[in-house]
Amino acid sequence: MTPERLLARRLARQRLTPQDPGGAAAGDLAAAGDPAAVVAHFGAVQAQEYGQALWAVGLRCPGATAGTVEAAIDRGAILRTWPMRGTIHLVPAPDARWMLELLAGRRVKAMAGVYARIGLTPGVLGRAAEVIEAALSGGQHLRRRDLYALLTEAGLDCSASPHGSRGGHILGYLSMTGLICFGPRAGAQPTFALLHEWAPSPRQPADLPAELAIRYFTSHGPATERDFGWWSGLTLSDIRAAIERAGPALAAEDSGGQRYFDGAGPAAGTPPDGAWLLPAFDEYTVAYKDRSALLGGRALPGGDLLNPVLLLDGRAAGVWKRTIAGGRVKIVLAPFERLPGRDRDRLGAAAERYAEFLGLPAEITLGAAADTRRQRRD
Repeated sequence: MTPERLLARRLARQRLTPQDPGGAAAGDLAAAGDPAAVVAHFGAVQAQEYGQALWAVGLRCPGATAGTVEAAIDRGAILRTWPMRGTIHLVPAPDARWMLELLAGRRVKAMAGVYARIGLTPGVLGRAAEVIEAALSGGQHLRRRDLYALLTEAGLDCSASPHGSRGGHILGYLSMTGLICFGPRAGAQPTFALLHEWAPSPRQPADLPAELAIRYFTSHGPATERDFGWWSGLTLSDIRAAIERAGPALAAEDSGGQRYFDGAGPAAGTPPDGAWLLPAFDEYTVAYKDRSALLGGRALPGGDLLNPVLLLDGRAAGVWKRTIAGGRVKIVLAPFERLPGRDRDRLGAAAERYAEFLGLPAEITLGAAADTRRQRRD
């Protein structure tokens, strides 16, 4: 398992190269341009920044635009909610409930002390659930500020606290416990809906941890148990049991004292090749505990891989940012070091692809990484 082989296989499994040799049904749909199938392939796609999440899906969906990805969210084929790590993700609508059931309870338990310190007692959270369920019943979709107003009218404190907005914690709790999720957009603002109304036909796999393990390693492999643990929040013992029950759906390979798991079937045999503008918090960069393969021996500030990243031949080569103004998208490419003309041209073509996704003409310039990066923490 050389670094080049690892990266080539990850690029394929992550749908960044044209074909995944695993050839799953979800991949066939993705190749046909179905954003919901891309999300189904991954199981969950990190999505706390809405515009960045649209591009995370569009980048892997030939012919997609921001409008087609957003349409899949607005019709409920893709949901935004908090299944893992207390972070918003895109998930397939039929899978939202079982993912919350399997994963979100761990985060709720971990937050119990914070809830207690800011006055969100079980009684307060129970009353909030009653107020919001009544307001959203019958297919209603309300914005965050409207729900805060209703909670405040009911005598529930939604103000700021030393640990973040109480209102935000209430909505996060009710999402993680399966009452609500994000609904369609109202202009530039998200709305909330009742999960059982917005996703009325849930799947219930027979073995939830094994199902999640198959999704993760098929879309992110080769990866280790600890990578999967970081991504999912499951314990190492649960992970090992899930991998064992997944059986022939997964393949294992030992290298350098590590055991890597991958989807079963042929693996990519060509060297990692290509140029991409990855969004912030992309699954390719953040979904692994060990990210050293992406760095190629380069020492980077801790937050760089959480920024929008320039990717060359499978490795992080810089950061980028975009600004929309005057009917154009201004894209600044900031490589970590001086690049040959061929690589600058490849990144320029990748930037044009992003502009096409937005449906805007592009103005592409070069900048310095120190002026372009947005520092992030896991």
